[in-house]
Amino acid sequence: MATQIDPQVLHRVAKEVLEADLENGEMFTQIREKLHAEYPKLISKDPRCWIGSRAGGVLGKMTFLHASLNEYLIIFGCPAGTAGFSGRYNFMQIWDFFLSGETRTYDLESDQIELNIGRAGDSGYLKKGQSLGVEITAGSWMIEYGRGPNITALPFALMDSLISSVELKSFFLTLSEYTKLILRSWTK
Repeated sequence: MATQIDPQVLHRVAKEVLEADLENGEMFTQIREKLHAEYPKLISKDPRCWIGSRAGGVLGKMTFLHASLNEYLIIFGCPAGTAGFSGRYNFMQIWDFFLSGETRTYDLESDQIELNIGRAGDSGYLKKGQSLGVEITAGSWMIEYGRGPNITALPFALMDSLISSVELKSFFLTLSEYTKLILRSWTK
């Protein structure tokens, strides 16, 4: 399947909204509007619901912007700070475009001991098969884009909510929103 979203466009949009007010949601509105202008058939300007997310121990909140069988796009953030595991996606690539705060990552399988630090305006990339330790400071927000058969990421994305937290509302909301957007992508 062909992909439709360009990571360079996402990075440009992330940089364009850095001055927008995060506290009143203006930044999120601008992201939706700018991405709708770039991808009118994929991205709705309408706000979507926010969902609690816990994956790999990383706790935050997210809202879907787009999902198809081979791409997803979310806004993810953590008002309070969190840390955990990036996951290992053997069939996918993940890009993060940082909007605020600071994200620190480190390679779990190399001699590397220094942290990679991402701040507002920066981007991060997780290649297929790679895994990272992650720390996200309080007040960090990002646009996250996954490319590849994203159904392969669902077990990682959902198991913490289902098994560790027994947070059924988040589990079912995530599945519901994801399914709605997949069905929407088939009709566009």
